[in-house]
Amino acid sequence: MSVLDRLQEKIELLKTNLDNLKEENTNLKSDMEGASHNQAELQNTIDLLRYELEEKDREIEEIILKVEALLA
Repeated sequence: MSVLDRLQEKIELLKTNLDNLKEENTNLKSDMEGASHNQAELQNTIDLLRYELEEKDREIEEIILKVEALLA
């Protein structure tokens, strides 16, 4: 095998590795975007649940006040 053939082989290997890295990079970017979207959805759910919890706390407080008024 000549020096030129070995050099050509190494160049092809580098090109293949570069293509693989590009594909992996694209996949990782896609995964990150998906995770970011999922995180936003989860944060929205948390915010909604907090709001509902605050509403329930207010309702409980109103009930307690009514019960105390009835007992007084």
